[in-house]
Amino acid sequence: IINIKKEINRNNLQTALKLLGEIKISSELDKEKINLLFGDIYLKINKPQKAIEFYESAFMTSDEDVESLSELGLAEAYLRKGNLKESIKRAKRSLEINSDRTRGKIVLAIGLTKNGEKEEAFKILEQLYSSSPNDSQVNIAIANYHSSFENNKEAINILDKFLKKFPTSYQVMDNLADLYWLDGNKVKALELKFKVYKYHEFNR
Repeated sequence: IINIKKEINRNNLQTALKLLGEIKISSELDKEKINLLFGDIYLKINKPQKAIEFYESAFMTSDEDVESLSELGLAEAYLRKGNLKESIKRAKRSLEINSDRTRGKIVLAIGLTKNGEKEEAFKILEQLYSSSPNDSQVNIAIANYHSSFENNKEAINILDKFLKKFPTSYQVMDNLADLYWLDGNKVKALELKFKVYKYHEFNR
């Protein structure tokens, strides 16, 4: 299950599905964890309603970690659907169960930002950035926050600084390329996009 989660995070969905087909379900907890993985896959292919069905199947559980992850999955799915109220509620529930979940804090901050609660969102992101300055997802989240208020210069500065420390962080590179494009620096944007393209081509 851990290996399948890694493949999903790498967008290797065909490999993930193949490994899922090989799993022997031996308990209700295994079934719940597999439902979470299917929810993650449907989120990756942008089918949030189908993802919700799987996350809800895993929701009635006695395992706190599975419950927290199902709430987080529902928060992300509802965010994709534009249901900000439900997304924020689910993200908060996930964090009530596990307050250390970075992704839960990021999803909550995104929901709050879109809902117009930008001060509360920025407070969450600032705390994350202060405690986890080397986390690529945190850097992308706070950069996207600044970009959403048309502060592309600050967003670029954050990701450029991160990429200098971690030059093979291709997800950061991809996001930075988007920001350069929005800022009118098409040469730099295309240069970075080409590097991302070659990376994915090499890794098939």
